[in-house]
Amino acid sequence: MFPRHLILLCWALSGAGVGYAQVRVAVDSVDSHVQIPDTRLSIVPPPGFALTHEFPGLLKTDGSAVIQVYDLPDGNFYNDGASFTTDNFKSKGARVLAFKTLTVAGFPARYCYMQGDSAKRIMALIFGDSTFSTTLIGLYPDTALGVGQAIRDAYTTISYKKGSAVDPFETAPFSLDTAVTADNAVARWHFAAYNKPLFIYSPDGKVPAQGTPFLTVTPYPRKPGSALQDLSENLIIKDMRAGLEDPVLSNISLDSVNGYEAYEVEIRCKLGGQQGLLYQFLAADAEHTIVIEGVANDNFADTLRAFKAFAHTIRIK
Repeated sequence: MFPRHLILLCWALSGAGVGYAQVRVAVDSVDSHVQIPDTRLSIVPPPGFALTHEFPGLLKTDGSAVIQVYDLPDGNFYNDGASFTTDNFKSKGARVLAFKTLTVAGFPARYCYMQGDSAKRIMALIFGDSTFSTTLIGLYPDTALGVGQAIRDAYTTISYKKGSAVDPFETAPFSLDTAVTADNAVARWHFAAYNKPLFIYSPDGKVPAQGTPFLTVTPYPRKPGSALQDLSENLIIKDMRAGLEDPVLSNISLDSVNGYEAYEVEIRCKLGGQQGLLYQFLAADAEHTIVIEGVANDNFADTLRAFKAFAHTIRIK
């Protein structure tokens, strides 16, 4: 399967382009390095860039440019990097301006500099070994050549601590009770994977295989005056663009759960041409909206009870 971080890279092919400088081997310049939360990567930020809570990475203070970091400790550079090719990016509509094989932080790496259909440029870098892969995606306007140079310079400062532990819940604004049980076959949910801001839960704690029920939990910042039903509808529209078909909504509830404003809906639909169930539960306080979505392909009644039992243990920090 095409890795999610590279899917996002191809989707972002609304950017990349002009003169370039070679990405060099990382140099650890200690004092000015910052640790990117939820990753093992440190980097010296380009001028005007700072950490953001929206994703693992750096955001330019005026919002015009980003460096996103996707650190996969269970990935494999040699597998994930197989899709990181000029032919693949060109097939997605990119104009590749530079492609290099190099070394970053002591690990084999690939670097691609490209431009898509829009007025943005992309500097993409993937590195790792057989036990992990890490991708950086730098996006900036094609008129901001100085910003592009600053991003290239930042890539040369990358430091990576392969053995360090990462706690994905350290910055999570929610908690759920994985010990909860329901009177059905899927009795408990276990944390399975994380790719900020998405948390994935499955019955066995493994990345779910096709046909296995699973839950995702995604925190969003709460927008003043925003309605949970509007967010739910927007998410359903996105799911339809991604392949969900013939959604039929039922058992819609707008109530309070654990003292939080909550919205809940069951959606019978087609997933990959097969009958499926999408369960949505949204809970919000003044600062955060937590979206829980459950997907099932069979055993709908029992799995739905398990979805609800788990979702209703929500606590927002």
